[in-house]
Amino acid sequence: MTGATNIWREGLHEAMKKDAVILLILAMAVYPLVVVAVYGTQSYVIFQSRGISQSPPPQFDIDVLFLPTPDGELLHAWWLHTPQAVKTVLYFQANGTNISYRRARLKTFREMGVNALIIDYRGYGRSTGRIKSEGHIYTDGLTAWRFLTTDKGLAPQDIIVWGRSLGGGVAVEIARSRQIAALVLESTFYSLDEVARRQFWFLPVGRLSKFHFANGRKLETVTAPVVVIHSTEDDYIPYRQAARLYAAAAEPKFLLATTGSHLDTFDDREIWVAALMTYLGLHAVQAGGH
Repeated sequence: MTGATNIWREGLHEAMKKDAVILLILAMAVYPLVVVAVYGTQSYVIFQSRGISQSPPPQFDIDVLFLPTPDGELLHAWWLHTPQAVKTVLYFQANGTNISYRRARLKTFREMGVNALIIDYRGYGRSTGRIKSEGHIYTDGLTAWRFLTTDKGLAPQDIIVWGRSLGGGVAVEIARSRQIAALVLESTFYSLDEVARRQFWFLPVGRLSKFHFANGRKLETVTAPVVVIHSTEDDYIPYRQAARLYAAAAEPKFLLATTGSHLDTFDDREIWVAALMTYLGLHAVQAGGH
């Protein structure tokens, strides 16, 4: 029996070696295809909208706009007017959404006593086109900036540039070397490369990526006050990335540590909203019944 057992074990061992070799060969053959597929489709993977934007909520004084970009696209936007407002927020939203999902944030902006411009990036909501390069989304951000500073005639120092998650990358780009009121980075990553390495550890992200959003490095050229808002419990973009952003920012700066998942926001916590308003020097104004 011992001899038969040994023969059986040797046969099993040889079969397992053959299977391992076959799997290795398959992996070596498939892996390059995966790399090529990821490289070619990353814009679809990264930039994801969620349906067509709906009509704005009637309780707010909102103008629906379509802003033309220099390269021929039209960006769907909402302009929230708050009576007696002194400051205006230029808000860049997170990924996987459209401006219809910003109802709670509209309420917060109204409570903060600010005007606000919110845009759907190209390919999002009702906007035309599609993001094919990092420059495209920056062009969208600059289009919104020019609307406020040229069409609306607002002074840069009266504009708070605010980005949430992916939108933080657009906000940092707009804020570079501009004398704005403040830059607010909410649930934002230090760089997209670091997020990608965490999610796709098995791929050579550095060589594959067309999109980097090097927010931490760009903060070196931001001279405006910086606010970093981030949950210590963020399950997607770890809090340590917010700590690195905060460390990279020059004074004056303010770190607001919140709680909840990456999808949660600070809107429903009055103490957090009040803390932000205090730092930004904002005062609630009468909303004129809206």
